[in-house]
Amino acid sequence: SPGDIVQAGVIISNSEVGLGSVSIQPLIYRLVCSNGMVVNEAAARRNHVGRVTDSEENFSVYSQATLDAEDKAFVMKIQDTVRAAVDEARFSQVVGKMQEAKAAQMDTHDVPTVVKLASKEFHITDSESTGVLQRLIESNDLTLYGLSNAVTRHSQDVESYDRASELESIGYSILTMPARQWSRINRAAA
Repeated sequence: SPGDIVQAGVIISNSEVGLGSVSIQPLIYRLVCSNGMVVNEAAARRNHVGRVTDSEENFSVYSQATLDAEDKAFVMKIQDTVRAAVDEARFSQVVGKMQEAKAAQMDTHDVPTVVKLASKEFHITDSESTGVLQRLIESNDLTLYGLSNAVTRHSQDVESYDRASELESIGYSILTMPARQWSRINRAAA
């Protein structure tokens, strides 16, 4: 919508439990409300080579040059993923999906049922669904875009950082659900 400015960004996270993994996910950030939406389709996840002690692979057979080359390839993949996340063409494509979702009107006969059905399909808990409904009502944006933003807005109210990140990703999945799926969810509430 006019005045709803968005920025491209990335989330780079590392395993907190010593599993030796790093995750890179593109992010769309709405400046008007500070919501973030994780762009699922361009994420990368990789385990650090040779850093995990319970790995089945025997790293003692690899030379230092091999390990260094693998680490260099990993860093290059991170760079490529970050470049792709902020690529103007990809960003424009995501913004286009947001605009399409803004035009996908919600059947307003039974908004709570639309939220409940979407929540069930996208594995949002009952208590989270209640929060999403509240955020949707507050935003007064009864479109597919509004529903996805209600999910990402509710993510800010969740105590678990990991679950909040999942909800940001779910928000994008809702935004980009196939038209047939949206029609089925939306029609079921009528």
